[in-house]
Order: sequence, then structure tokens, then C-alpha cells
Amino acid sequence: MQELVDQIYECAFVPDAWQGLLETMASELRAHSAAMLVIDPRLPPLWASTPNVAELLGAFAQTPEWYANKRVDRMLRTDHAGFLRLLDFSTEEELLTDYPDISMARAHLSGQVGSVLPMPDGSLVLFTMERMEDMPAFAADDLVQLDRLRRHLARASMLSVRLQMQRAAASVTALAALGLPAAVVNASGVVMAVNPLFETHAKFLRPAAFGRLNLAGREANRLLEDALAQAASDAVVQSVPVPARQEGDVPAVVHVLPLRRTARDVFDSGGALVVVTSYSSDGDVPSDAVLRGLFDLTAAEARLARILAAGQSVAEAASQRGISLPTARSQLAQIFRKTGTRQQSELVALLKGSHGLGSIGN
Repeated sequence: MQELVDQIYECAFVPDAWQGLLETMASELRAHSAAMLVIDPRLPPLWASTPNVAELLGAFAQTPEWYANKRVDRMLRTDHAGFLRLLDFSTEEELLTDYPDISMARAHLSGQVGSVLPMPDGSLVLFTMERMEDMPAFAADDLVQLDRLRRHLARASMLSVRLQMQRAAASVTALAALGLPAAVVNASGVVMAVNPLFETHAKFLRPAAFGRLNLAGREANRLLEDALAQAASDAVVQSVPVPARQEGDVPAVVHVLPLRRTARDVFDSGGALVVVTSYSSDGDVPSDAVLRGLFDLTAAEARLARILAAGQSVAEAASQRGISLPTARSQLAQIFRKTGTRQQSELVALLKGSHGLGSIGN
């Protein structure tokens, strides 16, 4: 028992340890899966789980039921400081209409036990464990064993949530000192923290449903969504051009930097740092290597882009590189697609304002 308690407190300071702890708890209790959910309307969905229910929990995190969780409300009304089985606080009729129970049934899970832990800041932390339909239900002895761990889980989860928010805030505050508008988002693209520069200067970044970011302009927003989605699994920095939409606006580039290792989100390893920089038409063009990293250009596309940024036409660039004009035009079409630009003047402005930013936390 003491070894498990030590592992719980390790999780308070080591983000990667939560999954291992939940796997250990599931094994000790002969459960199929285990999860930890942080429910707070002020925060995006935060969670950790055993790998076998990660996809299920990720889908749940995308729904309004994450915050409007009837099951959690019923559990709170029992005023029970311990773990409970579903039928200890829900009727079979109520479970039939609960989104979690519907999704569990589809995954052939049943016999869930859980405990909700109110935090001092008003958020709720929920721990659950599940067994498969063909496994025996949780017994009273199982609840006793879990209750012995509950106070330790409460303290460790409270520390984790606070540290997670402090780290996100520290990241964007440091960039504000450098004059860079920045925000931290989780793997779902939900904003975790922003600095004042981001709120006042990045006017083309607009809030969307569930706390996500939207870019003004359909094409730019599509590129941002793609970049945030790729940040969850790829360490490559991506940049999205944002043209001036009206007189007086300053063109900008939104850089999406995947957060890795010690810089990553406490509960979700697919977070990203979103940094905004402006650009000017008289800036320098980055190297081929930077262009490949920023925009996923091939070596041939990066070389062509640099020649065009130097002021040469497509025909002149094709001649200089010894390729046919149709080949150069085909490569240019791919460059436009990957950079979100539509004409050479836009491409040149973007390339001269792109900065070679590296992946955070490596």
C-alpha cells in the first residue's frame, strides 16, 4: 500500500506518472481501465487514463456532457466521501440516458466505480475504474481498498491541476517579456492560458466553441486547425500566414509549436504553444531547412520558394534550376497549398516574415 501511495504523490509533480499510476491501480483492483477527469467550466477538459480507454475519453471530452455531467451531479448529492458503484447513486433508468453509460456500453464496459473530489478552487476531480461486461462486479472490499487511497489522490490531483495552470501561464508570460503574443492550447485546440499581448494584439484570433481558437478567414483557419491537429503527434513547427484584412491591419504569422517532454501539458501530451509574429516585405528569407520545417516543403519546393522570394519569376526560377516550366508551376502549386497563399506576392511576404522557431521542451 505504501508503495502505491508514494506513486500517487509522485504524480503531483511528474506529469508522465499519472498514466502509470492508473494502470497500477487498475491492475491492483483487477479492473479493465481507470481514469482521472478534471471538470471545471473555466478550463478545457483535462484528463488522464489507462491507454485502453484513452480514445473513448477523448471523444467524451469533445461533448457538452463533460461539464453537464448528470452522473457527477448525482454522486455529489449523496455527500459520500468515498468511492461508489453506479447503482449506489443512480437508477437503471437514469443510466440509460447518461452519455457516459451509453459510450461504456458500446465498449462493453460495465461495473464502474467512482469518486468525485471537490477542489478548493471550485473544480471537480473524478476518479473512475471500469470492468468488462464478462468480469465480476466491484465488491465492497474493492471500495474499502480504494477509499484508503482517496485522500492521497485528492492531494496529488489538486497539486497537479495547480502546477499545470502555473506552467501554462509561465510559458506565455515569458514570451510577453519578449514582446510576443502567445497562448498555450491543449491537444484539442482548447486555450489553457494567454498573455495580455495575445488578447490585445492578436485580434484576428477569435474564440470559438469549447474555448478553441479560430482565425479570421476560412483558409487561414483551416491551416490553423490542421497545424493544431498535427501538433498532437508531430514535433514539427508549422506557421500560418494571416494577411491584413483591412487598412491599418498588420500582416502576421501564427506559429504552432508542439510542446514536448517537460513542457507538455500535465494531462495531455499533445499541447502546443501558439505564438504570433508580424512580418514585413523587406525581411530576410529563412534558409531551406527552416522553410522545410515550417511549411513541410520538400527540398525542391524550398529551393524554388527562396528563388521566387528573391524577386525572380517562375520562368526565371525554372531556368535557373534546370527544370521545365510545368514542373516549376506544379511545385509552386504545392507551395501555395502548404503555405495557405494564393499568389506569389503573398508567398514572398510570408517567407520574409517567417522565423525559425524550434520545438519547445526538447
